Amino acid sequence: MTDYEKEESQGFKISDKRRFSPDGGETGQPQEQLKDRGEQKEPSSTKEQRDEGPEKRERAKRGPVEFSGLITSLAQTALFQLGLVRTPDMNEPAEPDLEGASQTIDLVALLEQKTKGNLTEQEKKLIDETLFQLRMAFVEISK
Repeated sequence: MTDYEKEESQGFKISDKRRFSPDGGETGQPQEQLKDRGEQKEPSSTKEQRDEGPEKRERAKRGPVEFSGLITSLAQTALFQLGLVRTPDMNEPAEPDLEGASQTIDLVALLEQKTKGNLTEQEKKLIDETLFQLRMAFVEISK
């Protein structure tokens, strides 16, 4: 029997030397083994900072997303759809999209309905005033 035939009859052995499991967690390889291979384990905070892209760092600077920001964003979208707001690169407001504006206003109304009883007084006032202003603007534009 040749060496090749001996190896084939014995099968083969697979050694997984990856540091991470398929779910992304560390395999728990001892620190000494990493050093023997010339690798050094980074502290997780340093690795996380290095892996952060500029978008993630920018989001961290802005702070948490708040309910009022969501309502304001939806209101701006509706005003743009109604042709009442233009972007800096536009010479004139966009053509009104009444169906899109109606859906956006309905979305704000849905949020009001689904969050009833769970809002602060300030958030409730914001959503009520926003809905009133958007509905009045919609009626005015759709005339």
